[in-house]
Amino acid sequence: MRHGSFAENLRILLKALVLSRTGLASSLNVDKSLVGRWAAGTVTPSEHNLANLTRFVAEQIDGFTMLDWDRSPADFAARLGVSVEAATATAQLEWVPPAIQEEARRGARHRGWAYEGLWRSTRASSDLPGRFLCDIVEIRSQPEGVIRFRSGIESVRYEGQALLLQHQLFYFGADAQHGTVIFGIFSGIARQRAEVIEGLSLGTLRDAGGSPMASACVMSRLGDLSGDPTEDDRRFEAAVAELTPLAPEDAVSQQVRDRLALTQTPEIPGYLRLLFAHSLSRGAVLETDVM
Repeated sequence: MRHGSFAENLRILLKALVLSRTGLASSLNVDKSLVGRWAAGTVTPSEHNLANLTRFVAEQIDGFTMLDWDRSPADFAARLGVSVEAATATAQLEWVPPAIQEEARRGARHRGWAYEGLWRSTRASSDLPGRFLCDIVEIRSQPEGVIRFRSGIESVRYEGQALLLQHQLFYFGADAQHGTVIFGIFSGIARQRAEVIEGLSLGTLRDAGGSPMASACVMSRLGDLSGDPTEDDRRFEAAVAELTPLAPEDAVSQQVRDRLALTQTPEIPGYLRLLFAHSLSRGAVLETDVM
């Protein structure tokens, strides 16, 4: 058994089975700190514990044997019926309770298709009052129940994941090159495919101190994904390259301008909100809607 790959495979297993380290420890009748050391790669299981662990997994995964632990992480994830990318992405959510993770996966499998596509986001400029900044966003729903998103503006590329809970998208991502992180909450659509969604995002300014900044955003669909990830990557980068980050003064509709202006609440200074009653979020217009 390869020491390094076992730890990573165990982490993939826990995520694939939506199982906590404490839950696995209880099932194997061992201390949870021992499972933590297995997952960290500081120790490997004894023959006795590995046999018990393998029997436990075999009860969940048909035909699972000791030999499966020697697989590479990618092969191991495939053996469990997930992609290593999805398992790794889920591993970033250890702080999210398993029940919420499972609800988000159900939401993604059921409604993730409604948000797939290439989008343009619009938000107020922090430097130029009355002007607006735009980003390009790609949202992709994967079969394992994971929604991946990335956004680009000039040289900045955020990549991350979104949780679809009821009719809201909670997203977070990071730009590895610049070491920055963003968070956001967007109001979704109940039934149709989403065409416009709005929400609030939290990030940092590109100043010397990385000042915190919260802003309201409206995202409009630019187009659908092609089904070919390589082609979608090309289209995403082409859209970012063609984008003028500072939107021309006549490029943002008055409706969007008015909506973003309403996020400021005079009665509570410094408080941002987007009340659902006035939401711009909407789905595709179906033929039956206009008959």
